[in-house]
Amino acid sequence: MRYIFSGFAVAVLFTATLVAAAQDARRGFYAGIELGAAESRSIKSTRTNVGIPTNCDQWLPAVEIGGLNLPLPADQCQPRTLPASTSQFDPDTGWLASIQIGYVGLGPLRIEAEYQHRRHDGEKVSLFVPGDPKQKEFSVRDEEIDRLMSDSLFANLYYDFEQPLLTSWFPYVGAGIGLSRIEIDYSAISTRRDEAALLALDPPRHPAAANQSSIADKTLSDWLWSYQLMVGVDRALADHVALNVKFRYGSTLGDFRDDGHPWASLRGHSSTVAPGGAPVQYGISTRRQSYWGLSLGLRYHF
Repeated sequence: MRYIFSGFAVAVLFTATLVAAAQDARRGFYAGIELGAAESRSIKSTRTNVGIPTNCDQWLPAVEIGGLNLPLPADQCQPRTLPASTSQFDPDTGWLASIQIGYVGLGPLRIEAEYQHRRHDGEKVSLFVPGDPKQKEFSVRDEEIDRLMSDSLFANLYYDFEQPLLTSWFPYVGAGIGLSRIEIDYSAISTRRDEAALLALDPPRHPAAANQSSIADKTLSDWLWSYQLMVGVDRALADHVALNVKFRYGSTLGDFRDDGHPWASLRGHSSTVAPGGAPVQYGISTRRQSYWGLSLGLRYHF
Protein backbone atom coordinates (compact mmCIF):
# COMPACT_ATOMS: atom_id res chain seq x y z
CA MET A 1 0.00 0.00 0.00
CA ARG A 2 2.89 2.33 0.85
CA TYR A 3 4.34 1.73 -2.63
CA ILE A 4 0.99 2.40 -4.29
CA PHE A 5 0.65 5.66 -2.34
CA SER A 6 4.20 6.66 -3.22
CA GLY A 7 3.58 5.92 -6.91
CA PHE A 8 0.37 7.92 -6.86
CA ALA A 9 2.16 10.88 -5.21
CA VAL A 10 4.89 10.77 -7.87
CA ALA A 11 2.27 10.70 -10.64
CA VAL A 12 0.47 13.70 -9.14
CA LEU A 13 3.73 15.62 -8.78
CA PHE A 14 4.72 14.73 -12.35
CA THR A 15 1.34 15.90 -13.72
CA ALA A 16 1.50 19.14 -11.74
CA THR A 17 4.97 19.75 -13.09
CA LEU A 18 3.74 19.29 -16.67
CA VAL A 19 0.80 21.68 -16.08
CA ALA A 20 3.10 24.28 -14.56
CA ALA A 21 5.51 23.88 -17.45
CA ALA A 22 2.69 24.31 -19.96
CA GLN A 23 1.54 27.47 -18.15
CA ASP A 24 5.08 28.82 -18.03
CA ALA A 25 5.41 28.14 -21.77
CA ARG A 26 2.49 30.50 -22.36
CA ARG A 27 3.84 33.24 -20.13
CA GLY A 28 5.32 36.22 -21.88
CA PHE A 29 4.39 38.07 -25.05
CA TYR A 30 2.04 36.97 -27.80
CA ALA A 31 0.74 38.22 -31.15
CA GLY A 32 -2.76 37.63 -32.45
CA ILE A 33 -5.03 38.17 -35.41
CA GLU A 34 -8.84 38.05 -35.66
CA LEU A 35 -11.49 38.19 -38.38
CA GLY A 36 -15.23 38.28 -37.87
CA ALA A 37 -18.66 39.79 -38.47
CA ALA A 38 -20.03 42.99 -36.95
CA GLU A 39 -23.64 44.14 -36.58
CA SER A 40 -24.04 47.92 -36.27
CA ARG A 41 -26.96 49.28 -34.32
CA SER A 42 -29.19 51.89 -35.99
CA ILE A 43 -27.57 55.29 -36.55
CA LYS A 44 -29.66 58.39 -35.88
CA SER A 45 -28.22 61.20 -37.97
CA THR A 46 -29.03 64.91 -37.82
CA ARG A 47 -28.16 67.36 -40.61
CA THR A 48 -27.96 71.08 -39.90
CA ASN A 49 -27.25 73.74 -42.49
CA VAL A 50 -27.37 77.46 -43.11
CA GLY A 51 -29.03 78.53 -46.35
CA ILE A 52 -31.23 81.02 -48.13
CA PRO A 53 -34.70 80.67 -49.70
CA THR A 54 -34.86 79.79 -53.38
CA ASN A 55 -36.30 83.22 -54.18
CA CYS A 56 -33.20 84.83 -52.63
CA ASP A 57 -30.71 82.97 -54.82
CA GLN A 58 -28.67 85.74 -56.47
CA TRP A 59 -27.33 83.26 -59.05
CA LEU A 60 -30.76 83.06 -60.71
CA PRO A 61 -31.71 85.55 -63.47
CA ALA A 62 -34.05 88.46 -62.81
CA VAL A 63 -37.73 87.74 -63.58
CA GLU A 64 -41.09 89.25 -62.73
CA ILE A 65 -43.96 86.96 -61.73
CA GLY A 66 -47.33 88.55 -60.97
CA GLY A 67 -45.74 91.72 -59.67
CA LEU A 68 -43.09 89.84 -57.65
CA ASN A 69 -39.55 90.64 -58.72
CA LEU A 70 -37.13 87.72 -58.30
CA PRO A 71 -34.61 87.15 -56.99
CA LEU A 72 -35.40 89.24 -53.95
CA PRO A 73 -32.88 91.96 -53.04
CA ALA A 74 -29.76 90.65 -51.30
CA ASP A 75 -30.35 92.84 -48.23
CA GLN A 76 -33.59 90.93 -47.62
CA CYS A 77 -31.89 87.55 -47.95
CA GLN A 78 -29.46 87.00 -45.13
CA PRO A 79 -28.40 83.36 -44.60
CA ARG A 80 -30.41 81.65 -41.90
CA THR A 81 -30.29 78.38 -40.00
CA LEU A 82 -32.75 75.94 -41.53
CA PRO A 83 -34.70 73.37 -39.49
CA ALA A 84 -32.55 70.34 -38.60
CA SER A 85 -33.35 67.09 -40.37
CA THR A 86 -33.10 63.74 -38.58
CA SER A 87 -32.83 60.35 -40.30
CA GLN A 88 -32.32 56.78 -39.10
CA PHE A 89 -29.95 54.47 -40.97
CA ASP A 90 -29.61 50.71 -40.53
CA PRO A 91 -26.19 49.68 -41.88
CA ASP A 92 -25.74 46.16 -43.24
CA THR A 93 -23.91 43.46 -41.31
CA GLY A 94 -20.25 44.24 -41.88
CA TRP A 95 -16.89 42.78 -41.01
CA LEU A 96 -14.10 43.49 -38.57
CA ALA A 97 -10.44 42.55 -38.46
CA SER A 98 -7.87 43.17 -35.74
CA ILE A 99 -4.30 42.49 -34.73
CA GLN A 100 -3.03 42.33 -31.15
CA ILE A 101 0.18 42.36 -29.13
CA GLY A 102 -0.24 41.19 -25.54
CA TYR A 103 1.42 39.86 -22.43
CA VAL A 104 0.51 36.87 -20.22
CA GLY A 105 2.02 36.51 -16.77
CA LEU A 106 0.13 38.74 -14.35
CA GLY A 107 -1.67 35.93 -12.57
CA PRO A 108 -5.08 35.48 -14.20
CA LEU A 109 -4.80 38.91 -15.85
CA ARG A 110 -3.66 39.55 -19.41
CA ILE A 111 -2.93 42.93 -21.05
CA GLU A 112 -3.14 43.72 -24.74
CA ALA A 113 -2.83 46.47 -27.35
CA GLU A 114 -5.22 46.03 -30.28
CA TYR A 115 -5.74 47.72 -33.64
CA GLN A 116 -9.19 47.10 -35.11
CA HIS A 117 -10.78 47.96 -38.46
CA ARG A 118 -14.54 47.71 -38.97
CA ARG A 119 -16.62 48.41 -42.07
CA HIS A 120 -20.34 48.41 -42.98
CA ASP A 121 -22.36 49.24 -46.08
CA GLY A 122 -25.12 51.77 -45.44
CA GLU A 123 -28.51 52.59 -46.92
CA LYS A 124 -30.50 55.37 -48.58
CA VAL A 125 -33.55 56.92 -46.86
CA SER A 126 -36.12 59.51 -47.83
CA LEU A 127 -35.80 62.82 -46.03
CA PHE A 128 -38.71 64.81 -44.62
CA VAL A 129 -38.04 67.90 -42.51
CA PRO A 130 -41.10 69.02 -40.48
CA GLY A 131 -41.39 72.81 -40.33
CA ASP A 132 -39.04 73.41 -43.26
CA PRO A 133 -40.75 75.82 -45.69
CA LYS A 134 -38.58 74.45 -48.49
CA GLN A 135 -39.94 70.89 -48.12
CA LYS A 136 -42.83 71.45 -50.56
CA GLU A 137 -40.41 72.51 -53.31
CA PHE A 138 -38.90 69.04 -53.72
CA SER A 139 -39.89 66.05 -55.82
CA VAL A 140 -36.92 64.04 -54.46
CA ARG A 141 -35.19 64.50 -51.12
CA ASP A 142 -32.92 61.64 -50.06
CA GLU A 143 -29.95 61.01 -47.76
CA GLU A 144 -27.49 58.10 -47.91
CA ILE A 145 -24.74 56.62 -45.79
CA ASP A 146 -22.91 54.64 -48.43
CA ARG A 147 -20.27 53.24 -46.09
CA LEU A 148 -19.38 53.41 -42.39
CA MET A 149 -15.78 52.73 -41.33
CA SER A 150 -13.97 52.69 -38.00
CA ASP A 151 -10.27 52.43 -37.19
CA SER A 152 -9.57 51.98 -33.47
CA LEU A 153 -6.64 51.49 -31.14
CA PHE A 154 -7.57 49.82 -27.83
CA ALA A 155 -5.82 49.01 -24.57
CA ASN A 156 -7.47 45.77 -23.33
CA LEU A 157 -7.42 43.96 -20.00
CA TYR A 158 -8.56 40.31 -19.74
CA TYR A 159 -9.26 37.86 -16.92
CA ASP A 160 -8.47 34.26 -17.92
CA PHE A 161 -10.30 31.56 -15.95
CA GLU A 162 -8.24 28.53 -14.93
CA GLN A 163 -11.10 26.01 -15.13
CA PRO A 164 -12.21 24.91 -18.61
CA LEU A 165 -15.76 25.64 -19.68
CA LEU A 166 -15.72 22.58 -21.92
CA THR A 167 -12.95 20.07 -22.54
CA SER A 168 -9.85 22.10 -23.48
CA TRP A 169 -11.83 25.37 -23.90
CA PHE A 170 -10.90 28.06 -21.36
CA PRO A 171 -13.19 31.09 -20.92
CA TYR A 172 -12.17 34.70 -20.40
CA VAL A 173 -13.75 38.15 -20.03
CA GLY A 174 -12.24 41.48 -20.94
CA ALA A 175 -12.72 45.21 -21.41
CA GLY A 176 -10.92 47.84 -23.44
CA ILE A 177 -10.73 51.61 -23.84
CA GLY A 178 -9.37 53.36 -26.90
CA LEU A 179 -9.55 56.03 -29.58
CA SER A 180 -11.50 55.59 -32.81
CA ARG A 181 -11.53 57.44 -36.10
CA ILE A 182 -15.04 57.14 -37.56
CA GLU A 183 -15.59 57.82 -41.26
CA ILE A 184 -18.97 58.13 -42.99
CA ASP A 185 -19.37 58.29 -46.77
CA TYR A 186 -22.33 60.67 -46.82
CA SER A 187 -24.40 61.89 -49.75
CA ALA A 188 -27.72 63.69 -50.17
CA ILE A 189 -29.81 65.04 -53.02
CA SER A 190 -32.74 67.46 -53.03
CA THR A 191 -34.31 67.87 -56.48
CA ARG A 192 -36.90 70.59 -57.03
CA ARG A 193 -40.21 70.12 -58.76
CA ASP A 194 -40.95 71.25 -62.30
CA GLU A 195 -41.63 74.86 -63.28
CA ALA A 196 -45.44 74.61 -63.16
CA ALA A 197 -45.33 73.12 -59.64
CA LEU A 198 -42.95 75.82 -58.37
CA LEU A 199 -45.07 78.64 -59.82
CA ALA A 200 -48.19 77.16 -58.18
CA LEU A 201 -46.69 77.50 -54.68
CA ASP A 202 -47.50 80.42 -52.38
CA PRO A 203 -45.41 82.45 -52.86
CA PRO A 204 -44.32 81.18 -56.27
CA ARG A 205 -40.73 80.02 -56.56
CA HIS A 206 -38.23 81.19 -59.14
CA PRO A 207 -38.87 79.14 -62.32
CA ALA A 208 -35.13 78.86 -63.09
CA ALA A 209 -34.81 76.60 -60.03
CA ALA A 210 -37.13 74.00 -61.61
CA ASN A 211 -35.62 70.48 -61.66
CA GLN A 212 -32.37 71.77 -60.16
CA SER A 213 -30.69 69.72 -57.44
CA SER A 214 -28.75 70.50 -54.29
CA ILE A 215 -26.18 67.74 -53.79
CA ALA A 216 -23.94 66.74 -50.89
CA ASP A 217 -21.16 64.19 -51.41
CA LYS A 218 -18.45 63.98 -48.76
CA THR A 219 -16.52 61.57 -46.57
CA LEU A 220 -17.12 62.84 -43.03
CA SER A 221 -14.90 61.95 -40.09
CA ASP A 222 -14.44 62.44 -36.35
CA TRP A 223 -12.16 61.17 -33.56
CA LEU A 224 -14.02 59.66 -30.60
CA TRP A 225 -13.14 57.81 -27.42
CA SER A 226 -14.55 54.28 -27.47
CA TYR A 227 -14.86 51.20 -25.28
CA GLN A 228 -15.49 47.50 -25.77
CA LEU A 229 -16.63 44.60 -23.57
CA MET A 230 -15.58 41.06 -24.50
CA VAL A 231 -16.20 37.44 -23.58
CA GLY A 232 -14.75 34.39 -25.25
CA VAL A 233 -13.01 31.02 -25.09
CA ASP A 234 -9.48 29.83 -25.96
CA ARG A 235 -8.20 26.42 -26.98
CA ALA A 236 -4.57 25.40 -27.40
CA LEU A 237 -3.81 23.99 -30.85
CA ALA A 238 -0.08 23.49 -30.29
CA ASP A 239 2.59 24.43 -27.77
CA HIS A 240 2.59 28.08 -28.82
CA VAL A 241 -0.66 28.48 -30.79
CA ALA A 242 -4.18 29.04 -29.41
CA LEU A 243 -7.54 29.30 -31.16
CA ASN A 244 -9.75 32.13 -29.95
CA VAL A 245 -13.52 32.71 -30.29
CA LYS A 246 -14.64 36.14 -29.11
CA PHE A 247 -17.95 37.98 -28.72
CA ARG A 248 -17.78 41.74 -28.16
CA TYR A 249 -19.90 44.84 -27.71
CA GLY A 250 -18.36 48.19 -28.63
CA SER A 251 -19.52 51.80 -28.54
CA THR A 252 -18.24 55.33 -28.88
CA LEU A 253 -18.33 57.44 -25.73
CA GLY A 254 -19.51 60.59 -27.50
CA ASP A 255 -21.49 61.81 -30.48
CA PHE A 256 -20.06 61.99 -33.99
CA ARG A 257 -19.95 65.49 -35.51
CA ASP A 258 -18.46 67.00 -38.66
CA ASP A 259 -19.51 70.52 -39.74
CA GLY A 260 -18.62 73.21 -42.22
CA HIS A 261 -18.94 71.45 -45.59
CA PRO A 262 -20.13 73.33 -48.70
CA TRP A 263 -22.65 71.64 -50.96
CA ALA A 264 -21.17 69.96 -54.02
CA SER A 265 -23.94 71.69 -55.97
CA LEU A 266 -26.54 74.17 -54.69
CA ARG A 267 -29.49 74.51 -57.06
CA GLY A 268 -27.11 73.65 -59.89
CA HIS A 269 -24.38 76.19 -59.03
CA SER A 270 -21.62 76.82 -56.50
CA SER A 271 -22.47 76.58 -52.80
CA THR A 272 -22.69 80.36 -52.24
CA VAL A 273 -25.42 82.93 -51.70
CA ALA A 274 -24.27 84.85 -54.76
CA PRO A 275 -21.30 84.84 -57.15
CA GLY A 276 -18.34 85.53 -54.88
CA GLY A 277 -20.61 85.50 -51.82
CA ALA A 278 -20.61 83.67 -48.49
CA PRO A 279 -20.59 79.86 -48.68
CA VAL A 280 -23.63 77.80 -47.77
CA GLN A 281 -22.56 74.87 -45.57
CA TYR A 282 -24.00 71.83 -43.83
CA GLY A 283 -22.97 69.53 -40.99
CA ILE A 284 -23.78 65.99 -39.83
CA SER A 285 -23.97 64.62 -36.29
CA THR A 286 -24.96 61.20 -34.99
CA ARG A 287 -25.63 59.84 -31.55
CA ARG A 288 -23.23 57.35 -29.98
CA GLN A 289 -22.47 54.57 -32.45
CA SER A 290 -22.35 50.97 -31.19
CA TYR A 291 -22.09 47.44 -32.56
CA TRP A 292 -21.93 43.72 -31.74
CA GLY A 293 -19.15 41.53 -33.09
CA LEU A 294 -18.26 37.84 -33.33
CA SER A 295 -14.75 36.87 -34.40
CA LEU A 296 -12.40 33.92 -34.76
CA GLY A 297 -8.70 34.38 -34.12
CA LEU A 298 -5.30 32.83 -33.57
CA ARG A 299 -2.67 33.76 -30.98
CA TYR A 300 1.00 32.87 -31.13
CA HIS A 301 2.87 32.85 -27.80
CA PHE A 302 6.58 33.63 -28.11
